[in-house]
Amino acid sequence: MKKVLIDIYHLPQFNFFRNTILTLDPSEVDIYCVNRGKLLSVVEYELPDYNIICIGDYKHNKGMFSMIFKIIIPRIYKLFKDMNSKKYKFVVTANYQANFVAKLKGIPNVAFNDDPRRFVFPLLKFSADEVFLPPFEKRSKGVKYFNALKEWAYLSPKYFIPMASALEAHNLERKKYIFIREVSTETSNYLSQTQDLILSISKKIPTTTKVILSLEDKDKASAYPKGWKILKEPVKDIHSLMYFSQIVISSGDSMAREGAMLGVPSIYVGIRDMPANVILIKKDMLLKLEPEALVETTIKILKGEMKFQEQDTFRQSLLEEWDDVTNLVLNKIKK
Repeated sequence: MKKVLIDIYHLPQFNFFRNTILTLDPSEVDIYCVNRGKLLSVVEYELPDYNIICIGDYKHNKGMFSMIFKIIIPRIYKLFKDMNSKKYKFVVTANYQANFVAKLKGIPNVAFNDDPRRFVFPLLKFSADEVFLPPFEKRSKGVKYFNALKEWAYLSPKYFIPMASALEAHNLERKKYIFIREVSTETSNYLSQTQDLILSISKKIPTTTKVILSLEDKDKASAYPKGWKILKEPVKDIHSLMYFSQIVISSGDSMAREGAMLGVPSIYVGIRDMPANVILIKKDMLLKLEPEALVETTIKILKGEMKFQEQDTFRQSLLEEWDDVTNLVLNKIKK
């Protein structure tokens, strides 16, 4: 029986495809991924019964040159050797590499993207039979649109129910702590971003505020305030920890959007100007700030000096307005 191939290149993409994968029987799908951050360990933890093929290791990533010649090109070559039309009937991605190989092999494929970057996106449009984007203001030719953001595939109330029991393991109380995410700048998305943006202002955040920290580069853990609790990945039900927080702060764009879609006032302090962020900024649940403005704004939110829509009311409004993205992916596979 021919299978579906789903290629996953970083953790937010896995979250996007998780409900789709779990709807499919393990005999129907192969999961390809790359060893990047905590991606491989999370995929193996979440999908113990599925066939997982890891190609490419970001330990070789020391900059743009090594990323291209030690990771991307060897990965495309290995995908070319592995993929064939007798084994796979359809390829689904949120990237471009497997789509490119699928085009060469004549395998139907689709891609779901939310980051139409200058160099990668034209290659994706060339490779994929169909490319889907969220409802960005600036429209692209030859692209289809879905009315939601990718994170809604797993954060919609249809799929995500926050569990207060997730707080117990971390000794947390509802709405009495801040959730912070600090990303590594050693990936292509953040190569031009200043390292340790949140670390640089961490000592200015009031010590009376309880903080839990999702830290991508654990080698720097000791540099953060001693009172901050650093999470150990994979974290069980991390989105419940975000949901019950007072504020979500992130130097990476994905978790900043996740926090906003969970109805939590969220602050993004990274450098990327993404159209996906604009959608939530216009809904008044996401702020994009320079690091030096973070502490003052955080204090204002904690004191109630800045008002946001009530959490569940906001999420219900998104549920009524936005598409069920997981259904869209599944329908493409079924066709």
